Amino acid sequence: MQVEDNEIESLSVGALLHKLQVYQTELEMQNENLRQTQVALKESRDRYLDLYDFSPISLFTLNPDGLIYEMNYTAAELFGAERKRLLNQPFSIYVVPLDAERWEKQFMEMLNSDQKQSCHLSIRRIDGSVFPAYLDCIRIENGHGDISLRVVLFDITKRERADRQLLESEEKYRAIFDGTLDGIMLADESGMIVEYNPEILRLSGITDEQIKKMYIWEFRPADKAALAKEIFFQTMRIGLAATSEFKYKKPNGQVIRIEARGVKLIIGDKCYLKCVVRDITKRKNTESELKEYQRLLRQLSTQSTAAREAELKRIAREVHDELGQTLTALRMDISLLRIQFAEQEPAMMGMIKDMLMLVDKAISGVRNVAMNLRPPILDMGVMAAIGWLGSDFSERTGISCRVNVLHGIDILYLLDDIHTLTLFRIVQESLTNIARHAQATEVEIAIKQCGECVCVSIRDNGVGFDPSELPAKKSFGLMGMRERALAMQGKVELTSAKGRGTTVTVYMPPNQTNPGRRIDD
Repeated sequence: MQVEDNEIESLSVGALLHKLQVYQTELEMQNENLRQTQVALKESRDRYLDLYDFSPISLFTLNPDGLIYEMNYTAAELFGAERKRLLNQPFSIYVVPLDAERWEKQFMEMLNSDQKQSCHLSIRRIDGSVFPAYLDCIRIENGHGDISLRVVLFDITKRERADRQLLESEEKYRAIFDGTLDGIMLADESGMIVEYNPEILRLSGITDEQIKKMYIWEFRPADKAALAKEIFFQTMRIGLAATSEFKYKKPNGQVIRIEARGVKLIIGDKCYLKCVVRDITKRKNTESELKEYQRLLRQLSTQSTAAREAELKRIAREVHDELGQTLTALRMDISLLRIQFAEQEPAMMGMIKDMLMLVDKAISGVRNVAMNLRPPILDMGVMAAIGWLGSDFSERTGISCRVNVLHGIDILYLLDDIHTLTLFRIVQESLTNIARHAQATEVEIAIKQCGECVCVSIRDNGVGFDPSELPAKKSFGLMGMRERALAMQGKVELTSAKGRGTTVTVYMPPNQTNPGRRIDD
């Protein structure tokens, strides 16, 4: 503060002292403000230095000669050395030779530019290891006109590794997506097709320009498109996979069979429907041919079985009629011989008795052969035939066998001879298996009507078995029963468990009425 001489002369001593005290107070206040400003400035600089030195980002500053004259601890740690060792060192010595020339050129461009610039370099640490780096650089100028380059450096090793993995993943995905034998396409939430592989173009016969403008349900015929659209939005809403088979007509008129499976995907924050499309025309044709071959084989088997049974029936009758009658006549002659000559020739009585025993044994054998070839009881209907089977099984094996006719048996009278014979043979095979393997003490045969089918179940209390082991055991008996039933449009079901017995159930639909069958048979 300045005071003019004439002003001092005009003031009294007291006023002058007061004036000096005011000036002194103002000066002290200014000094205090200056001190507080200096303290605040120092605290601010200390905070800046703390933030700078301990920042998680690598920071350093280069002078116009490319020397490092400022660096934080994070950058020093990244370079693998103490900070004091790195200061005043040329930054270029840490740039790999392959990038050195490019860095020198970019460095000069950055010093002459007011804009922030970036570059990629490979940096060599003190220990010789190399890492990829990304640099953000900006020129700064202080109040004295000094220029420097502030550098923010990032170690992008992990990012480059992630980029490589992402690229590899994309290449693998693309190889699978484009190279698969199935057609694959993605539809967005509106149903518009957004991505597809080349197989879709081949299967559909649609051009690349056309498919980009299509909705996914437009692959179906016009009368099916509305249903396909409904299924699409239902799948997108619920998220359950949907599979369908349909015929598809290509633009060239060719009709193929398609199997399509759609599943909802969430990629990022968007929902898509991935649809996998497969041409199953050959498979369907093969299945149709196979089914036709199976039908023909079953028809052939049925005809063969019918012919064999007819031949057995003929042989049984011939054996019974021809051989049985001959043996019966022979027995009558031997009996007459005994009556006429027994009293005259007592020595012949022993021989005649032996002859009668042999003839009776032969007649019994003929009867058994005829019965095994084709039991005459079959002519009396399925209930009588199965009842005879149960009785004969009990007599031969000593195993208790009950035959129950439950309810709804009117349909039994609609079974023709071939259906009756099929049921008889299946029950006969089941009883044979029980006698061989079941170790059962009781068997129950139940006959009832199940809807439009005759249902016969054969249950035993034997040891049982695991049905999953049947293929390993090559159960031809069960396979034969099933084939017999299939030939008559029926089926055989097997239920069993170890220690819990076995139940074989036969379902047989009637085919035609047997005109020779009486209601009271």
